[in-house]
Amino acid sequence: MQERRPGRVVMLVDNTIDGDSRVQKSARAMAEAGWEVHLIGKAPSSGPDKYKIGDAQIHRLTLRRLPPRKTLRRRLSRLRYPLSYPTQDRAILKTQSIKVIWAELEMNKVASGARTGISKEPQTKQLPMLAQRAAGKLRRTTIKVRARQTTARTGSWGDQDGAWEEVERRFWSTAMGDRAWRRLDPLPLRYELSYREKIEKLKPDLIHAHDFRMIGVAARAAVRARQAGRDVKVIYDAHEFVPGLAQAKRSRKWLASQVAYEREHIGFVDAIVTVSPALAEMLETEHGLAERPEVTLNAPPKLVPGEEGERADWTTAEGARDVREACGLAPDVPLVVYCGGAAPQRCLHTIVESLQHTPDVHAAFMINNLDGDYVNSLRALAGELGVTDRIHLMPYVPYDVLVRFLSTADVGIHPLRKGPVNHEVALSTKFFEFMQARLPVVVSDVKAMSDEVTRVGNGEVFRSEDSKDLARAVGMVLNDRDRYTAAYDQPGMLDEWSWEAQAEKYVALYERLLKHLG
Repeated sequence: MQERRPGRVVMLVDNTIDGDSRVQKSARAMAEAGWEVHLIGKAPSSGPDKYKIGDAQIHRLTLRRLPPRKTLRRRLSRLRYPLSYPTQDRAILKTQSIKVIWAELEMNKVASGARTGISKEPQTKQLPMLAQRAAGKLRRTTIKVRARQTTARTGSWGDQDGAWEEVERRFWSTAMGDRAWRRLDPLPLRYELSYREKIEKLKPDLIHAHDFRMIGVAARAAVRARQAGRDVKVIYDAHEFVPGLAQAKRSRKWLASQVAYEREHIGFVDAIVTVSPALAEMLETEHGLAERPEVTLNAPPKLVPGEEGERADWTTAEGARDVREACGLAPDVPLVVYCGGAAPQRCLHTIVESLQHTPDVHAAFMINNLDGDYVNSLRALAGELGVTDRIHLMPYVPYDVLVRFLSTADVGIHPLRKGPVNHEVALSTKFFEFMQARLPVVVSDVKAMSDEVTRVGNGEVFRSEDSKDLARAVGMVLNDRDRYTAAYDQPGMLDEWSWEAQAEKYVALYERLLKHLG
């Protein structure tokens, strides 16, 4: 641990920190470099908590709620379904009241003949039974009609990407410019509301905003601090190119909001860092930056045998120290690995499909979710292809032991889908994790990673989502593995692709921004 440096650092992230290795490594490294570091993230479902990563203090806070904005589609749905109840909960309660109506009718029908005579008759006035039944039927019919309209109206509110959303996007963008995100997607305001009090209590000298959703939270906190007479610096750590975000189920309105949000606040930061040279160039062009952002690759810590420190004894819950042991495989069984998120755009199904063309190969997946529709579809696909016994699904492994864990595999695969901008410019964490584990790498033909593999000569490239071509590439590597791993013997190569080397860039940037503190 280095001598304490002057200055308090607050890092911000919009996730629960678990599984975000870049954020964890950044916080730990800057704390080890001597700064007082606090990392603020979102609390998991279990609730807010505090803990430490190395010497960095972690604060996970509950994300506060705000009244939802009434979208144009939601407002117009009222005209289409005029009889609907205000909320689905109200409709459910009203539907339940139908049982109460009929219970009353049943009671009134038999009440006079069922009395025992133990007391005098109650003084109750009511309509004739025929009128009561007619009124009950009318109420029941009305409730059912209104409940159906409420269900239909609620179903029409969802994340749509149609004509009304385009009208809304164009209107607010024209009326408010880059401020339009407040109307189009005010989620960042929830993060500001949730994190604001903790940031102001900590009184940071530097705020390090991880990813685009935190740039506004950081910038606005710094502006408030500067108004109060404190000189607070802001670093924007851009993990992705916002205009190129894959929309998935989100709308063009959502994407326009994120672009506007970043563009409004980027002018308040003091420095920008990002994850690849291609992304740095795109950010410089997109925002007209005075200088190109610093590149800090998402590389893992170096694997130095015999120098694993406090994590040397780490094993999985089942007691496995490495991936081959976790799969129960002998040293001579071919094993390919993937580590990272499980989602359709990551194309894990291509790996599963490729196993039918490589009869002896096993595939291990260290993923963020062992359940869910996509992961269950992988299991179903494996069953259809008869390769169930050759896929091994397991949870994330901590970033600081992952390289060691992977090192007993034969090949690392990154089958990212070709096309989305952020896929084409990415030099992802797993790309460097495979290298530090001294694994040959097989990647899809996304530009940045395929160019790097071709340049270095440490793997093969296959056509995205082509399982036969993936099997071909894996076969080439397995047949001459030593040729591909020879690249790692070049002096300094793995040092350059290590987190230790990347953290030095952060240190230099922090020193420059905080030099006024002495």
